[in-house]
Order: sequence, then C-alpha cells, then structure tokens
Amino acid sequence: MPAFPIDPELRIHASPPVILRRTTEAVRFIRKMILSRSSHAWRDVLESFEAARDEWGAMEAVVHLELLLEAEGLLSEEGTAHASLPEQDRFRTA
Repeated sequence: MPAFPIDPELRIHASPPVILRRTTEAVRFIRKMILSRSSHAWRDVLESFEAARDEWGAMEAVVHLELLLEAEGLLSEEGTAHASLPEQDRFRTA
C-alpha cells in the first residue's frame, strides 16, 4: 500500500501519545492493536486499509479507523478534521 497522507492527522490517547500522519503508520498501529485486543473490528479496519488501492480508498479506510478509535475512546479530538468543516458544508444537501 502506498503511504497516503492522513489529513488532518489522527491523535490517539496512548502512552506515549500516538499521532498518525500516513496510512502506513496507521497500518502499523492497527496491527499492534490486533495483537493486544481480540476484536474483529480492528481486523476489519486493517482489511479496509489493505484493500485501498488509491487515495479515495485510503480516505475511506481512515474514516473507518477514526470511527473505531472514537467508539473505543481512543481518539483525541485535538486536531481532528470533522470539527473543521463549516456548519453550512456539514449539512448541505445535494
């Protein structure tokens, strides 16, 4: 998998804190999480990264990772993107 940028980066509550800036860093982090947790959700996220063949697929995998991190209380809101969209853009309909 190519090393696509993660913009904005994902900040993870850990000791020491983890900041994911590229998809290759995310894959390494996910593999470590799989070793320490027996959860199918982490394997599913890893599969989404491994299936990504282009930047769009990588962005979708990052969104899946972000949702899992948030669900497990590991995502630090400091510096994450979903809060950076203006209100009107978040609720715009096609």
